[in-house]
Amino acid sequence: MALAEERETVIRSDDECKTWTVYTMQQTIITKLRKAGVEPYKVDPAGAHYYKDLKFNQVSFRSGKERVMTEEQRQKLSERAKKNLRRKM
Repeated sequence: MALAEERETVIRSDDECKTWTVYTMQQTIITKLRKAGVEPYKVDPAGAHYYKDLKFNQVSFRSGKERVMTEEQRQKLSERAKKNLRRKM
């Protein structure tokens, strides 16, 4: 297993085909891709995972900004979530 500073993820996009190619040795990324239903086409003995022809919608990037809410906003969201949960039951 590679040292933490040696583990990396490389993502290449192909605008013409609207696909991604991904190489990663980071377990977090491997897990996220597996949960998205993506399987590597190759795993080398060192643990590197290779993915190709991933559709653009299978990979997304989100801002790491935390949502800052007032106590009143939290309460409203909590009430809405409880209401939705009861409706599903």
